[in-house]
Amino acid sequence: MTRRILIALTAISFVLLTFTSPQSAQERQVGNRTSVGDRPQGNRQILDPETAEKMRSDLVTAYAESEALIKFFAGYEFLRQNQAMEGYEAACELMSKERARVEQLPINEVMLEAGYWPNSESINRIIEVSRTIRTDEKFKDVIKKAEGFSQAGLQSQASSAGKEANSRGVIAAPAYITPNCNFDDPSNFPSGTDLAIANAVGIALHVLYDVLPDEEGFLFGVPFLPKILLVIAAGITDQITNALAAVAADGRYCEAIRLYIEDKLANENGFTTILMTDDFYLTFTYKTVKASISKAVADGIEINCANARLAEANALFSGDTFSGTTGANRVIAFKKLRAAFRNIGAAACVQE
Repeated sequence: MTRRILIALTAISFVLLTFTSPQSAQERQVGNRTSVGDRPQGNRQILDPETAEKMRSDLVTAYAESEALIKFFAGYEFLRQNQAMEGYEAACELMSKERARVEQLPINEVMLEAGYWPNSESINRIIEVSRTIRTDEKFKDVIKKAEGFSQAGLQSQASSAGKEANSRGVIAAPAYITPNCNFDDPSNFPSGTDLAIANAVGIALHVLYDVLPDEEGFLFGVPFLPKILLVIAAGITDQITNALAAVAADGRYCEAIRLYIEDKLANENGFTTILMTDDFYLTFTYKTVKASISKAVADGIEINCANARLAEANALFSGDTFSGTTGANRVIAFKKLRAAFRNIGAAACVQE
């Protein structure tokens, strides 16, 4: 889609060179181009001056609002760098030129051209949807959340927006996809409301550009510029939705594992965890306990000798990854981590 948009923009740039000339209507009749007044009548409807002027004003506003919408998205660096935004600057430049051309048209040409423009209902929908999206505070909050997850590195590389799908849900995935977990704030992931807002914006944009004409009525073969910008806006909104869905999937997955591990740490000897041959669970347990201790300290909760037990367990880890290899070391590591976790809020130091 991006390549088709760029090709279309290149074509438009050549066509609009003629239309942006400040010369009179008669002087613009050059080469093989036929002026609007000399074209076949067909189904064209010549509007009265008052109606034509109103349509001109609305169309100019629609140009301005759709351009403002795409620049709203471009105001976020992480969106501006997305492939879906490729070509937006060229589209905005052409939009500005076309808006200036329409603004400068003599009223008699407006009366002729307006018969080819999209109907007033479509133009007003462009204005309403574009303006509503870029000024909606809830949608801005959703974008800021997506930006925060992107900056924190929580957007899974295997199930990112660039993949346009959550790879964890793919049937017969080629390998296990390790989730990106926020151990410091495990419950911080996109809510159903966040996803609903992003989806609603995407649907509104898709529905709108689907009903708009593909071409300028009076410029045969040239795409309708606001539609191009709306297509770009819909694409980047889809990317936001995909990114949020990927983070939410990881967040729910991580939360379920954390609750399972904390239950074993607090309520049993942990044989289920010890018997796991995959080091993922012990590594996850270590990160969970370390984050829990940090949170307790920040909240002023007594941790007793939790740090001492954590340091003892740390000897069996390389960084945050378990490296004890043997079954005996797995048991020792789990016991130390369990003791560290149980020291949080305890009345006295818990040794094991």
